[in-house]
Amino acid sequence: AFEGSFMIRHVTRFTEEIFALIIAVVYLYEPFKKIYKIFQLNPVLWKYNYSYPLACSCNTSFSSETTNVSSNNGSYSSIYSCYDCLPTERYMSSSLLQSNYTTISSDETQLPNKALLSLIILLGTCFIAIALKRFRRSNFFGRSSRQTLSDFGMTIALLCMVLFDMLITKNAGGHSLTQKITVPNSIRPSDRERGNVWLISPLRKRLPIWVYFASSFPAILISVVLFFEVELTSIMIQSKLKCVNTTKSIKGTGYHLDILIAGVLISVSGLFGLPWICAAPVRSIAHVASLSKYSKTHAPGEKPRLIDIKDQRVTNIGVHILIGCTIFAAPIIRKIPVAALFGIFLYFGIVSISGTQLFSRLKMMFIPTKYHPNVGYLRRIRQMKRYAYTFIQIMAAGLLITIKVTNFAFLFPFILVLLVPFRKWCLPCIFTERELTELDGDEQPDSIFDDEIDFYGQVHLPI
Repeated sequence: AFEGSFMIRHVTRFTEEIFALIIAVVYLYEPFKKIYKIFQLNPVLWKYNYSYPLACSCNTSFSSETTNVSSNNGSYSSIYSCYDCLPTERYMSSSLLQSNYTTISSDETQLPNKALLSLIILLGTCFIAIALKRFRRSNFFGRSSRQTLSDFGMTIALLCMVLFDMLITKNAGGHSLTQKITVPNSIRPSDRERGNVWLISPLRKRLPIWVYFASSFPAILISVVLFFEVELTSIMIQSKLKCVNTTKSIKGTGYHLDILIAGVLISVSGLFGLPWICAAPVRSIAHVASLSKYSKTHAPGEKPRLIDIKDQRVTNIGVHILIGCTIFAAPIIRKIPVAALFGIFLYFGIVSISGTQLFSRLKMMFIPTKYHPNVGYLRRIRQMKRYAYTFIQIMAAGLLITIKVTNFAFLFPFILVLLVPFRKWCLPCIFTERELTELDGDEQPDSIFDDEIDFYGQVHLPI
């Protein structure tokens, strides 16, 4: 009604790259945090007394109260040496998935170390995905084959590590040595306090009246982040459509309608305690790329021109129907190690920042000037000005990350919004208009949709 979507035009590459850097840091931090906990709970031993076939050494005769014990000095003990014998109610608890309080016993009759195996799976998933990503620019096979292998790199990496884990499990006598993804046996709320009640009533607990009004403040902050994600994705998609080399009319924008539909869906999801759904740049660009048609009459050595994008809704409907059908694939999903999932997160962290100009400027700090590519922000901007601009972005990202890990994390969206007026009114006092145009301008039309670059390289806001 207020047409507030116009405010997104003030968000430039400066803010987008800071946001992308923060997301990349989170993706890089979480896998190492998880693997550190696994090593704490399953310390590496110098000696193991086991023989093949491996036998389960779990002692299930104890009561559930003495199953998992933790102390302040960081030592842990458990009567379970494999995840197969872990009680379902403990395996399904949310606190267990985050703290991973399952560990092997302290004697020398335990199964082979699970921490090292988890580390191998985590790094293996990441390395295979990165190798297939770089395969796109190799000289092996044909162009289509390289692009297909690169686009499905994460899926192939995950499949390889699942098969590897299944082979280890088979050699270990059928006992699972790694924590797997937890999938419930039925469609029901994950919160046991709710029982089978899907609708979350705001009046189910008696709260002071002021709480209902005070909750509007964090709601506004969260809506800012969702607004950024939905509208920036729409801008990126529209910029791709403008590069189409065709004479037919292009469908107009729908910024207001997009945010309206996203708001309605999020409101309904909140009433039922479901995940919030909004647009995502990488998946959206991948969808547009799959519908793109390139020229076949270009001269040898020239890049194919984007001539058309088959705008339709059938593929979107089909994708989401297939996502819904994954509930029938629960037995397969339960075989995926959690370490492999965090390996995908590590891959996200590495590749998400690599497609940004910020990362390129950081990399060029350590490369002699004569080897710099012929791009405007490197050739037309003085080195010290370029360093100053990069330093400001890193300091802003560091401030936001510091706020995010403290008790003031609820202020994160508010500080993020303040970057917009900072860019609009403060940076012009330090840099000239020409310098800001080169450092904070839009992408060149001839490079905005290169099919030799993967989706993370095309999206400078990879979330």
